[in-house]
Amino acid sequence: MPPRSFLDRFRRRQLGGVAPFVAPTNRVGRGLLLRRWERRGFVPLSPGRPKLRHRVLPRTVIGISFTMLVFGLGAAFSGAAFYAYYDERLATNEETVARFVEGFDQQFSDATGAIDTLRMEAVDDIRQELSPLGDYVDDANGVVGLPATAGGSVWHLQTRDEAGNPINGAAFAVAPHQGGTAFVTSYSLIVASVTAPNPAIELVKADERLTAQLWTWSEEHDLAVVVVDAEIPPLELASGREQVASIGARAFALSGVGGQGATASPGVVLDQSQSGLQHTAPVGALFVGGPLLTGSGKIVGVATLAYQPHGLDPGRVLSAPDVGGLCASILACAEDRSEEIDVDLAVSTAEGAPAPLPEPAEPDAEEASEPAASDG
Repeated sequence: MPPRSFLDRFRRRQLGGVAPFVAPTNRVGRGLLLRRWERRGFVPLSPGRPKLRHRVLPRTVIGISFTMLVFGLGAAFSGAAFYAYYDERLATNEETVARFVEGFDQQFSDATGAIDTLRMEAVDDIRQELSPLGDYVDDANGVVGLPATAGGSVWHLQTRDEAGNPINGAAFAVAPHQGGTAFVTSYSLIVASVTAPNPAIELVKADERLTAQLWTWSEEHDLAVVVVDAEIPPLELASGREQVASIGARAFALSGVGGQGATASPGVVLDQSQSGLQHTAPVGALFVGGPLLTGSGKIVGVATLAYQPHGLDPGRVLSAPDVGGLCASILACAEDRSEEIDVDLAVSTAEGAPAPLPEPAEPDAEEASEPAASDG
């Protein structure tokens, strides 16, 4: 054992001997000692402790070969494991895709049906929400559109009563007649023209004025036909099916006066019977004798204030002769009402319809107030 006490070291120095090697007691000391030796040129022959790489990695051919063998086996096993996992995931994905493809057509059909159902429900909801605006829209369309489309066939009628007072109303074209046109109006407007001498009847549209001749009438239905020599495009009569469908629908009374040549008064057809129509369209003096039209411009009746089939004042709910009354009393209409109306045939075949008036002659004073002769 090397001396450790101070006294021993002192004695050895005094004797001139070589001090024994004292190994450092810790790692720091050993490191400092090795550095001093390296600075002085000493190289340790055998290290006190092998390096880490010498303890981990082999230094012989057999060791290196064995290590490479182990690494190769590990790589092989890991590759096999990864391939097995990849193959399992691939098989799972293929099964999922196959199931999706097999049910895709059904899923597509179901989705399309669901979308269509939702669309129809949405449309129904929108229609229900907009239903309060439907009447307003229909009225707006009729009030704006009908005067432009049907106004050319509705004219302002001017004549006089028995006392010579002016009378104003409306008349509308229904059929060609002997190179001219037959107009329907209200009998209440032309009562004075039934007897001779009869006042003139004129149809007015803007600056144009036509002289009309009374052709036939039906006092019971408050209807009359006057004819003019000019050709005016007639309005179309509603068919029987359209007449039935008009119940509960919008109807428009048309006058022959307005900014577009006519004015539409909107209302609703409440009922239809053998007596005619009941409706709520307001009828003013200028609308009397004008047509009651559907929103598409077809005739369903005649606007009048004098027609009272029940013998009572109807008040705000007015009565009107319908297309059936027109065809039964003053017009000869085909069953489907698609053929041309024959006014001459109507005069000779309609039950109770009076004959057309002859050309007025100079009456005697005694005959001035007698009614004109008729075949009916």
